[in-house]
Amino acid sequence: MSTNHDSSPLTGLGESEELDYAVSTCARCGYCKQVCTTHPYGNGFEAFSPRAKVHFLNELRNGRAELTPEWVDRLYQCTTCERCQEVCQTDIPLVELWEAARAETVKRGLGPMPVHLKFKEFADKNGNAYGEPNEERGRWMLPEHRPAEGAELLVFGGCTGSFKMPAMLRTGVSILQRQGIPFAYAGPGELCCGSPILRTGQIDSAKRLIAGNLDTFHRLGVKQVVTPCGGCSKTLKHDYPRWAKELGKPWEVEVLHFSEIYVRLLREGRLKPKKAINRKITYHDPCHLGRSQGIFDEPREILAAIPGVELVEMENVRADSRCCGAGGGVRANYAAMANDIAEKRIKEAIATGADTLATMCPFCQSSFAPLLQKMGNPLQLVGVEELLLQSMEE
Repeated sequence: MSTNHDSSPLTGLGESEELDYAVSTCARCGYCKQVCTTHPYGNGFEAFSPRAKVHFLNELRNGRAELTPEWVDRLYQCTTCERCQEVCQTDIPLVELWEAARAETVKRGLGPMPVHLKFKEFADKNGNAYGEPNEERGRWMLPEHRPAEGAELLVFGGCTGSFKMPAMLRTGVSILQRQGIPFAYAGPGELCCGSPILRTGQIDSAKRLIAGNLDTFHRLGVKQVVTPCGGCSKTLKHDYPRWAKELGKPWEVEVLHFSEIYVRLLREGRLKPKKAINRKITYHDPCHLGRSQGIFDEPREILAAIPGVELVEMENVRADSRCCGAGGGVRANYAAMANDIAEKRIKEAIATGADTLATMCPFCQSSFAPLLQKMGNPLQLVGVEELLLQSMEE
């Protein structure tokens, strides 16, 4: 399904062959209902299931249903975790459909949720979804971090990594420097990748952010862009090439998540963890890193390379991993639901007997951290790269 949102699958509600295909091929099997992260919070009503939403969109398109506030609310109660898409028997790109539906609610003046509108207002004014002064985007950097002019690799911090949870970003850059890998950094020239704006259907604002970043990439002449954030890397990998074509701008870069950089260095023998890190660790697969990008093996390969680490897997891992509850704008607007989803994932981690919960997305980390503290810190929360850097130290 196309993600050209100016001609989204719901535009015109009756003129799209893509929407015809998406809604007519639904087998109504219910597998999506069984794995949906947010369906359990609909008081048992079928209307909150993915298959019901597909049916509703078909009815809406054919003029047999109305886009009521209740249905708008249901469309926004989705973390875009892709579990429904993973089990879909007819391969419907469901997350793209949900995002297109949200864009339609915005087009009709019925969406987004008020708190999501704040993301847009902040990004329009400040260039980031948190409303922070964008000239302070580089405040995460340590004194020893030295960006290089003309480097082919650009570090893209992302809003959460830059302003809220900088540990993974700092550690990644420290590892690059230890390996003698030059990196560029745009500083205030970096804008929000657009993910929280895109996922909530606010296309015009997202388009401006994407265009600004595309211009920056081209101006700096970079060949690779690396980020610690699963949401940023998903957006840069999957949405930017399509939007570059739509906007008539060049797309000349390879996008990498930091985990992919670390694994390359390990396989090349350039990165050699030596110091034992004696911990029993369970790993959380971020939705936008795992299901969205297929990055399941890399974090585990990194952990396996660190002496002393014992990996114990949770019941639901890899493509079956449970969501942290933060994605798709859910944590911002449905905090109680998001916290309950995250708490269930934490309890699954505790059940492994691990002493440490590791992940590779600052957004997941920001979801788990306050709940772990509230629960008395039954697990230590770390980024995989933090363990890697510790193991590199003499």
